Parts: sequence; C-alpha cells; structure tokens
Amino acid sequence: MNSKRFNEKGQLIVGENFCCEHWEPDDGALVPMKECWCCKWASFKTDSNDHMSEGVCGYVGNGIDAVQEDGVTVIS
Repeated sequence: MNSKRFNEKGQLIVGENFCCEHWEPDDGALVPMKECWCCKWASFKTDSNDHMSEGVCGYVGNGIDAVQEDGVTVIS
C-alpha cells in the first residue's frame, strides 16, 4: 500500500524528487527537471523563505478531497 500524507489544509505533502502526472515547469527553474522541486504547483518554502526537503503540492487534483484511496494519512 502506498501511503500519501496531507497537511491540515488537505494539500499533498511531497518530497523533492516526487513527480506526478500534473507536473508543469516552474517559470523560475533554470533547468526544469521533472520533479516537484521544479514544478509550478509545489512549494518548498517556510514562512521565513527557508527551503525544506518536503513541501506541499498546490494542484487541486492532488488534494485530499480529490484523492480517495486507502492509506491516506492526514498530519498537522
């Protein structure tokens, strides 16, 4: 079973190397590698603009309301 994690807002938590079918290159990426780190939907920044190794996906189709399967874990 492949477990997915979501934050309190229902956004999918992703790692730098994760990639899904909704990937679109970020306008600011110098080399748009096909991974979340370079995706326009992902955010790896904290409120203080520090970068993290885990981020959230802002694409609605990856949100908890759109993803209905076993193994979903919501974290706060």
